[in-house]
Amino acid sequence: MRIAYTDEQEALRRELRAYFTDLMTPERRAALVGGTEAGEYGDAYRDVVSRMGKDGWLALGWPTEYGGQNRSMMDQLIFTDEAAIAGAPVPFLTINSVAPTIMHYGTDEQKAYFLPRIAAGDLHFSIGYSEPGAGTDLANLRTTAVTDGDEYVINGQKMWTSLVPYADYIWLACRTDQSGLADGAKKHRGISILTVPTTAPGFDYTVVHTMSGVDTSATYYSDVRVPRSSLVGEEGRGWALVTNQLNNERVALCSAAPIQIALGETVAWAREAGVIEQQWVRTNLARVHAKVEFLKLINWKIASAVGSGSAPSPADASATKVFGTEFATEAYRLLMEVVGPTATLRQGSPGAHLAGRLERFQRTSLILTFGGGTNEVQRDIIAMTALKLPYSRR
Repeated sequence: MRIAYTDEQEALRRELRAYFTDLMTPERRAALVGGTEAGEYGDAYRDVVSRMGKDGWLALGWPTEYGGQNRSMMDQLIFTDEAAIAGAPVPFLTINSVAPTIMHYGTDEQKAYFLPRIAAGDLHFSIGYSEPGAGTDLANLRTTAVTDGDEYVINGQKMWTSLVPYADYIWLACRTDQSGLADGAKKHRGISILTVPTTAPGFDYTVVHTMSGVDTSATYYSDVRVPRSSLVGEEGRGWALVTNQLNNERVALCSAAPIQIALGETVAWAREAGVIEQQWVRTNLARVHAKVEFLKLINWKIASAVGSGSAPSPADASATKVFGTEFATEAYRLLMEVVGPTATLRQGSPGAHLAGRLERFQRTSLILTFGGGTNEVQRDIIAMTALKLPYSRR
């Protein structure tokens, strides 16, 4: 068994590194670094994503019938890793999560409309799942979509709807049948998925600032009307779409590339600072190196399985998410210990080492432990689906 990139994959890595060197100009980097969810990136986010789409990179792992290159999932993984190394923003949820769900469950009209625009980098989705009063159980959602002639009328509120300033549509989970909320009923019944334009009358959002420095949004739906054709899949059977999308999202959250970048920069700093020979420093660096190699193997396993036609199982997706996100917080903590107190200085602060990137990486990594579903819930999913343990009531 050969656990390494093939010659063709190494060639792809070199091609992508040259591409991103040209794409990520100093002006684009300056516009992207330090921006927030609230839109501080200006036009740079859409500019870079659109360029990657027009150059054919965003959908390189898609089937050719949907505008892709029909490349392997390993090639898709190489692209996302190289983009992370270059600091190029990639709309992971739209490309690797929503789009595959549309391919599987969408109508021909939905595929024809959404997929070419997503592949071109011209159309973006945000995920509308979590609600203020639903707790950790997504099936407790209360947002409603009531049929009125040829339209659905939507009312409700969502939380943690990220990247709304750049979104053209919300991938919205809502109730088209209220019977699932009755005592003793199956809560997953009656949930449907609708695609809601962010330009629809009655839709609004407010920015939510977080301690991680990555802003998100609360979204509001007041008599928002969308056509019946906005329904993805069968009415009342949207839970399968939710789990399909979330399994892909959980894997997408766990790229090893940012940690590899931080490790390489910290090793170089430790050599220059003359602390590389200290035993505890070498131990910290070795621990991060060993675990980041393991994370790469997990991602390769998932990519290989998907390339063979198998979607990530709930247990595999949740296990990858738990390990990857919790390791990220551990890795940045260990690397910050090596750099010392100045590692806590933020970008732009006098005396900040490595331009404050470690501090920023560590702070933003915390949000990933509950993005896509809290890790406590992920452990329950692993227990129930992989170990066949009893259902955990919440």
